Formats: sequence, C-alpha cells, structure tokens
Amino acid sequence: MAGSICIDNSKCNRKSNKDSNSLTILSLLLLVLLWFVAAALTGKEIILPGPAATFRALKNLLAAAVFWRSLGATLLRGLTGFGLSYLAGLVLGLFSGLSRPFGIIFRPLLVTMRSTPSVSLILLALIWFRADLVAVFVTFLVVFPLVTQNVMDGIRNIDPQLVEMARIYQVKPWRIFRELYLPAIIPYLATAAASGLGLTWKVTVTAEVMAAPALGIGVRMDTARIFLQTPEVFAWTLVVVLLGLVFDRVLENLVEKGIVWR
Repeated sequence: MAGSICIDNSKCNRKSNKDSNSLTILSLLLLVLLWFVAAALTGKEIILPGPAATFRALKNLLAAAVFWRSLGATLLRGLTGFGLSYLAGLVLGLFSGLSRPFGIIFRPLLVTMRSTPSVSLILLALIWFRADLVAVFVTFLVVFPLVTQNVMDGIRNIDPQLVEMARIYQVKPWRIFRELYLPAIIPYLATAAASGLGLTWKVTVTAEVMAAPALGIGVRMDTARIFLQTPEVFAWTLVVVLLGLVFDRVLENLVEKGIVWR
C-alpha cells in the first residue's frame, strides 16, 4: 500500500508531534552548526561571537539580579501593549466588519497606522511620553492594525445568506453573534495573536533601545553594545528569540487543547 490509515487519532497526533519536534531540534542544531562555522571563519569575537561565548555570557546574565528585573520590565511593557491593542482591535474590528459606514470612515486611520514606520512612532513617543511608556505606546499602535484587520476579514468572510436566514427565522442578535460571528473570527483571532506577539517583542525591545528606560532588555542590549560586549548582545538576542518561541508554543497549545473557545 502507498500509505496507511491511522485508526487511533491520539496515537497519530503523538507521532506527528514527535516527528515535528525531531525536525525542529534538527533545524536548531543545523543553525547552531552554521553559526559555529561562521564565527570560526570570522575569528573575531567582537564581530561575531560563537555559540560557546554567547552561552557563557547568557550564563553570567542568568546569575545577575538585573537580568530578571530587565526581563520582567520588558514582559510587562510588551504584554500591556499587546493586551490593550488586542482588546481595542477586537472591538473596533467588529464594529468595522458589522457596519459598512463605520468601516469606510475608519479605514483611512487604519491604513495610516499600518503605513507609519515604527521608528517614526518611537520618535514621537519619545517626545510625548516618559521613557518607560514609550514601548507600550508603540507596541499598541503597531499591533492594533493587525488585530483589527484580521477581525474585519473574519466578519466579512461570513456567508451573508447565513446571516439573512438567521434574521428571517428571527434568531436573537446575541445568538447570531455567539453562534455565527464569533466562531467565524476565532481562527483570525488566533492568527492575529500569533503574528501580534511576534511583532510585540521586536517592537518593544527596539523602543527600549531608543527610549533607554531604567530597566528592560533593549536598554541592556544597548549598554552591552556601547562597551563592545558583543557576546552579551547575542545573549540578550537569544533571550528575546526564546521569549517569542515560548509564547508562540503556549498559544499553539491553548488552541490545540481547546482552551481558546471555538
């Protein structure tokens, strides 16, 4: 036979997850190998530190109290900005999707926010806010259009005939929303969350580099750059990447296990 039919879904899922994890580990090992070769060819730690130097710097960071305070500060700013943008994007995306006039009025603002360079937002935020609020403000403005657009797309992809049928049979509006609109936008909300979280950490750290608050991953990275501590810059970068991977996996598990309402 060309293939086999899977009878036990749970076993098939476990096998699929195991294969996926194996491929992920293999990919990471290949990346580390390429990194090692590139660092060896460069031969200058100040230009491109290898994995060993980076992990030594990371080990030293983990032993320092300032690491955990900086990590906590960045987490707080990033999650605050993301949470506010997600809630606002959900509400205004629903309004824009359900009301055509509101959507037409709101679209130019959405396009403007989406087209404005992040660095412009950071520079303006530096003028308007104190340093520890810059990252929250910029993260909100960068993630908000993404969430809003995803919600609008989810609403607009609903079959109008289903909505019309529900109204003909006098289904209550709250039931139409709960049983028709909400299930339709759940996949879009999951996509927005995954993409938004990925943007959140990049924007938050960038804003911290420029705003230089008292604590934060971005400001620690910039301090390491000033003193030419390149392994520490790489170590902080690795922390940000791991942060993104952890939140992405948590979100994926929430969706797979049905904790996110479907």
